[in-house]
Amino acid sequence: MKSNKQRRAEIKERRLERAAQALAALAADRHDARGLPDGLHLAGMEPADLEVLARHNNTYGLLPSYYLDRPFTCRDCGVEEVWTAKQQKWWYEVAHGHIDSTAVRCRACRQARRVARRAPEQAG
Repeated sequence: MKSNKQRRAEIKERRLERAAQALAALAADRHDARGLPDGLHLAGMEPADLEVLARHNNTYGLLPSYYLDRPFTCRDCGVEEVWTAKQQKWWYEVAHGHIDSTAVRCRACRQARRVARRAPEQAG
């Protein structure tokens, strides 16, 4: 019978093998270092600093090699917003946000939420 530690090690090894196979497939298709076809650079794209991401993110999955503008709908007010590549880069690499987190609220709703959370502290 295998211990949980052995099972977790096997799972991690399988995931790393799959990730290596995916990278090899990308390299075989003559993609550049960011995983894009040679010479393709998109507006709203920021390259990721993989060294910083690897240092501060504990994940079994692949880390992104670039960020793209990502549209989302605000959870509170329903406004369509765009989480820009620059904002993502700051969140993941400077603020060290978890790699699986995404934006869910617009700036106005985030600020209103902060004010609402601080109001009880100031009243007491």
